[in-house]
Amino acid sequence: MYRASQRPSRQSEALLLVFTSLIAILGYLMVAAAAQLRQGFDPLPALPAALLPPLLLSAGAFGLHIAMRTRRVEVEQIVLPVVSLLLAFGLVTIFRLRGAEGAWQQITRGLLPGLILASAFILRPQLVEFVRRWTLPISAIGLMLPIATAIFGVVDETGARLALKLGPLPAIQTSEMIKLSLVIFLAWFIDREGEQVEGRARIVLGRLRLPAVRYFIPGILFVSMATLALVQMSDFGAVLILGFLFAAMLYAGFETRLFTTIAGIGLILALLVALVLAFSWDIPTVIQHRFAAFLDPWSIAEIQVNGRPTGITIAEGPGYQIQQSIYAIVAGGLAGAGLGFGSPDYIPLAASDFIFAAILEELGAAVGIVILVLFIILLMRILRVALLLPRGQVFERLLLIGIGMHLFTQVFVMVGGTLNIMPLTGVTVPFLSQGGAALMINLLEIGIVLAVAQRLETRPI
Repeated sequence: MYRASQRPSRQSEALLLVFTSLIAILGYLMVAAAAQLRQGFDPLPALPAALLPPLLLSAGAFGLHIAMRTRRVEVEQIVLPVVSLLLAFGLVTIFRLRGAEGAWQQITRGLLPGLILASAFILRPQLVEFVRRWTLPISAIGLMLPIATAIFGVVDETGARLALKLGPLPAIQTSEMIKLSLVIFLAWFIDREGEQVEGRARIVLGRLRLPAVRYFIPGILFVSMATLALVQMSDFGAVLILGFLFAAMLYAGFETRLFTTIAGIGLILALLVALVLAFSWDIPTVIQHRFAAFLDPWSIAEIQVNGRPTGITIAEGPGYQIQQSIYAIVAGGLAGAGLGFGSPDYIPLAASDFIFAAILEELGAAVGIVILVLFIILLMRILRVALLLPRGQVFERLLLIGIGMHLFTQVFVMVGGTLNIMPLTGVTVPFLSQGGAALMINLLEIGIVLAVAQRLETRPI
């Protein structure tokens, strides 16, 4: 671990966190004032009560900052402010859409548990080694939770089983855990067997290298079981992300010729599975409706369920979300309608699945671009830490690459659905959307990044 001084200041990080705290406080005050003005009331009496949530967010961010200072390191002072600013945008928007109740739910179910887990990894970076040693039990638990959800999960209005409820505890979306479990499992497997896979690979077709079949089995078995569980849950957004993570981790873990062979075999297997499903599997109604809405959200074609007409058109049903999202984006323009003065309430699930559209309506495309740039910066900083790690730390490097790809894929899939560039999948936007388990897992991933970053021996910020 690099020790810059006896009392490291992390000054750049602290100054940036002051800026993000001011953004959160100002945003909350503007939303509270706008709500009072719309009702014809004096906004000043409502402002003090609106300060507590952003102050809690600021305290949590500075708590992680102090934890990094306690570890006496100066490395990586950009990740935490970027995440803090994204959290500020998300919490302010949730407060605008769901009021104080929605904001406190986000804080208690996602933010606070996530900050506790992140601080644990920052203060005890050896927990990363604990994760490596206990990969198999951790991965098994991460795999069994979606399987349990597929069988015993709570059925929502679309017929999907996305959440598991255990006794009096709030329902949790277990699909977030399987993604991180896959990243951990592949990082461990490639670290353990990677040299054997590459060293014992046979040359085929002159240039490509083919590993022994037994090396395919663990990864394919894990991904197959996870995919079957997610399909049963009707969480096809998670299936898409899982496939992307699988390909990205293999690409990062093996040399190009070996990856090309594995990718080709995987593509052939995927096509065979697709052909089998095309003739033997009834595509769930919710997926059919989402794809039809993607093709034409304003279609007046009538929706059918089990071959029976429902009397509801695509425009009135699954296309309505996309319509309202597009209307909101167009209404926002470049500068937005103003925080608290738009109409994002017309968008169904605006606080979760369509929070990016709500932000674009009231804060404009300029802020939307800033948010996307923040995610790009976050990805680049995570990958930078991974590349700067010593050569021997294969598990840690792959773990960070998987985490970066997980965050990037979530943003790509959800923003694409919001803009109707691709069919809707129901994936949340990291740090922005309302969702307890998703936010907790994302903050845990940031804690892992900052824990691994402490192993760097250089001093860049």
